[in-house]
Amino acid sequence: MISKSKMFSYLFICLLIIASSLWLFANKQNYYKSDNVNYFPAPISEVEEQLDKFNEEPTEREKWFTFQRSYPFNDIPLEARNKAWEFVLKEQSNFLDNQSSSDPSWQLIGPAPTDSAVPNNWGVTSGRINAVALSPLDPQIVLVGASTGGVWRSSDGGKTFTPVTDNQVDLAVSSIAFSKSNPSIVYSGMGDINGGYLGTGVLKSTDAGQTWVKINDKSLPEPALVARIEVAPDNPDRVYLAQFARLSTGRLFSSGFYLSTNGGVSWTRTLPGLPTDLSIDPVNPNILYQATIRVDQMGNPPAGIYRSTDGGNTWTNMFVSPYVANGTFDIRVAQTPANPRLIYIYTGGVTSSNFDVRIIKSTDSGATWTNLSSMGIDTNQFGYNTYISIDPTDESTLYIGSRDIFKSTNGGSSWRNLNSNFTSGNAFQPSRSNTHPDQHALAFSPTDPKVIYVGNDGGLSKSTDGGNTYVSLNSTLALTQSYGLTLHPTNPSISYVGTQDNGIQMRQGGSNVWKEFFTGDYGNVVLNPRDPSTGFCNFVFGTIFRFRNGNRIERQVARNSTFGESDSRPRIAFLAPLTGNGVNDTIYFGTFRLFTSTDLGGTWASPAPDKDLTKGVTQQGADVLSVISVARSNTSVIYTGSAQGRAMTSTDGGLNWRDITTGLPNRFISSIILDDTNPAIAYLSVSGFGSGHVFKTTNSGSTWDDISGNLPDIACNDLIIDPKTPNTLYAGTDIGVFRSTIDGKTWEVFNNGLPPVVVMDFDSQKSTGLLQLATYGRSVYELKSGATADFSLAFDPSQVNVARKQSGQFTLNIRRMEGFTGNVTVTFSDTKALKIKLTPASQSTTNSTLNFNFKVKGAATPGSKQIVFTGRDDSGRTRSATLTLVVQ
Repeated sequence: MISKSKMFSYLFICLLIIASSLWLFANKQNYYKSDNVNYFPAPISEVEEQLDKFNEEPTEREKWFTFQRSYPFNDIPLEARNKAWEFVLKEQSNFLDNQSSSDPSWQLIGPAPTDSAVPNNWGVTSGRINAVALSPLDPQIVLVGASTGGVWRSSDGGKTFTPVTDNQVDLAVSSIAFSKSNPSIVYSGMGDINGGYLGTGVLKSTDAGQTWVKINDKSLPEPALVARIEVAPDNPDRVYLAQFARLSTGRLFSSGFYLSTNGGVSWTRTLPGLPTDLSIDPVNPNILYQATIRVDQMGNPPAGIYRSTDGGNTWTNMFVSPYVANGTFDIRVAQTPANPRLIYIYTGGVTSSNFDVRIIKSTDSGATWTNLSSMGIDTNQFGYNTYISIDPTDESTLYIGSRDIFKSTNGGSSWRNLNSNFTSGNAFQPSRSNTHPDQHALAFSPTDPKVIYVGNDGGLSKSTDGGNTYVSLNSTLALTQSYGLTLHPTNPSISYVGTQDNGIQMRQGGSNVWKEFFTGDYGNVVLNPRDPSTGFCNFVFGTIFRFRNGNRIERQVARNSTFGESDSRPRIAFLAPLTGNGVNDTIYFGTFRLFTSTDLGGTWASPAPDKDLTKGVTQQGADVLSVISVARSNTSVIYTGSAQGRAMTSTDGGLNWRDITTGLPNRFISSIILDDTNPAIAYLSVSGFGSGHVFKTTNSGSTWDDISGNLPDIACNDLIIDPKTPNTLYAGTDIGVFRSTIDGKTWEVFNNGLPPVVVMDFDSQKSTGLLQLATYGRSVYELKSGATADFSLAFDPSQVNVARKQSGQFTLNIRRMEGFTGNVTVTFSDTKALKIKLTPASQSTTNSTLNFNFKVKGAATPGSKQIVFTGRDDSGRTRSATLTLVVQ
């Protein structure tokens, strides 16, 4: 058994590979082509050569994720997602109109939250958060934007959260900004710049984040990736957007700075390029500072900081990046009301000889600049987790986001690691840390700058002492980005999920709180059918671990070299296929060949060591296996699929193979599922666009029938046959679930209870008919058949007439249905602007009623006031009711 310290050290090294900072910014400035015909950026190959000089590699995670959707065209159709969403809205409306209480629905089962691998240090955790914003009027109102989980709102300072954008086409959030002059107005920029998942433009709320609508018209390009959104402090209708990249003609192009003067409806681009940050002068709202790693105009203006003195209409360069052409990986800018003439820049890139990170300061509004020491700051993953913030009341106090948060109290002369996940020598030591690593966002309380909220790969934490200590605020967040899901073969209360940077997690006892027992990025879990307490999980590429007793890592059983591959460029998928057969001890792993182990991972061998089961090395790169499926009814029958669309089958355990690609589209093969009793019957799904997505064979792949029917053109990530009804199929796509009850001839939207999130994986329990799915951003759901245990809220009466200065009490009724007996926590919308005080702020109960006290202030204006009450149960379901107070 390897020691805990060695295990963490190994994980740290691997995490550097999969989340290298240089991917996002070293690739994006060259991959995202300019739409200016006079500007020709360097090809990506030149950047890769540059990176190799410094022993760095771009992260493979997003390449793997994006390749599935873009192959073979290297692009994504512009309107594909919107068209698929229009189909969902239409079909889902029809479904809900005809829905009865006996119809099955999806119910969240967690992780919500995760009991982290180091609970005494990180507390409970959740998924990656890119944005945090607090209301300037009420510090109890907190909004967070998840990478692929949408916007969530809290009205109690972060103790509890509710998702508020689940009616939108996508859930990828990059930036959130309140209007300071009218805090009821909030804007959100969609598109996950840290993960590459495209967004739909700009969302707007006019009720402090309770409800949202898409606001922009076609003048703002979409889908796109957003770096920053800001609102003019003196005008809620003047909005600024640093849109990093946009999709056009199927490819990602650079975008630029956009200005709206009508509340986010129409937009004008005033500086094209690749912007990465934006700041508004704290005294003069007409002065803006934009950080950009490239400007796409005639004459090749330099990367750096650009200033506008007319509210974003025109720009002039005020700081030139110190790096070589196309060598600026990221640049951030920050100011503080404590000293409006003070500007800080945090930037990194390639000089003529090495990679370099600098902190640069101006005390005269950018007239002169001084380099400060960056000694002591962790620059690993620079660009992935990168920001700089200044205390709004103390110009000498700064925060820099990296894997950990670094703080200076002397104006940047020296820095202190606040979190200590990583030592100065790059050792990963989570047992000495105080919050999850990989920092993405920091927000100050509007009433106390020592109160800070930080968003990272593990969710949201709060500090009340300037970052020295933290409290987790993840108890009600369900944001896990899942890759693979595995159910225990006989125990319905045990499930496993592999996640993005939150390890392998186990659900036990049917709880919504899942236990992380190994940290990092993991794909699938394989349980030994003869002894389910023994399992296997695959870390990135060829790294495989064996665990015992349900959740105790025992040893590493494979590495890249086990399969004849190098550590530098292994021909193995980032998250490679690892599976079992459900019958015996044999486990299967795919590189571009098939490998098997019959001794619990002790040894591995390829049944056909000279057989490449993929398309080999093509213009698209080296093909790798993406799917392995073994027939339970005859374990000698094996199907494989590759990332570049080759399908193969063997009937003798992998010794000999037959190509069965004919009849399939040239797309990424995402799943193959086999009939339980007849291995000649198989279903296959593909990702990408512009083809059918679900195919069936009844003759072992000799021919394939396209059974996509009316399924919209959207990436399909997994399929599963209903464990109780063999003619019912479920397809997991990038906008939720579709169901066919007649073997794929027609499909219907089946998102009842499920947000429009990316569905990555299904699994079922044959003995009980249990069916679950894993999402990329909203944790795991279970299909509840028949009448579902549920609850509803109602007021009786629903309208109360009151006079100013009057106090009283009203009762909220909680109706529990179909045997539901769980706890319900009720919160209500903000009432300060209504001049109405409600207490308590929230209540939890297992009873059928809740009492709330109210007091109408003398300054309240007469008229009807509607207050929304939201109930949330322990499984994460939310129900609401509205009380109308008529002030006379």
